Amino acid sequence: MLARPPWLLALLFISSPAVSQAPALVTVPALTPVVVRIGEEISSKTNKPGDQFPITVAEDVRVGDEVVIPVGSAGIGEVIHAAKPGAGGKAGELILAARFVELGDTRIRLRSFALGVAGKNNSEAALATSFIAGPFAMFVRGGAVVVPRDTLGIAKTALEFKLPAVVAPAPQPQSVETKVGGDDESKTD
Repeated sequence: MLARPPWLLALLFISSPAVSQAPALVTVPALTPVVVRIGEEISSKTNKPGDQFPITVAEDVRVGDEVVIPVGSAGIGEVIHAAKPGAGGKAGELILAARFVELGDTRIRLRSFALGVAGKNNSEAALATSFIAGPFAMFVRGGAVVVPRDTLGIAKTALEFKLPAVVAPAPQPQSVETKVGGDDESKTD
């Protein structure tokens, strides 16, 4: 086996791809807005507190020019409060929270996304009906709350943390096709 000079080994070690620099970390401030998309329909008739539902990041989260949480990052939301519509025109109620999104092995806690929605309140109709129909007014029901799939909401990051910037793929150059021959050939003068 041939002996290699020490300077050659040092040169090989320095230029080795295995000795690459770690990506620079970007500080993401607490309360950074995160636009999320709800992944399934949620209803005050069928869901109950504690039910979880999928969410995804709907827009890249940037700090300066750096993307720190890319669009499509998956996460979880939770039903905080759900009340079915009731007799006497009582409206349904639904409060949702975005809990976290995951980026690789990192779980990013979210807060300040309490989507509170109330169904149609028919209590006035029930009261008016009670003067005409008596006890049958209690059968007037309020509206259920339904949050459709793909509804957007804004959450915020719960804490300050550091993440590596996401490297966006380099744009591919546009290929220019030229046709040669026949009637397709264009000429400029």
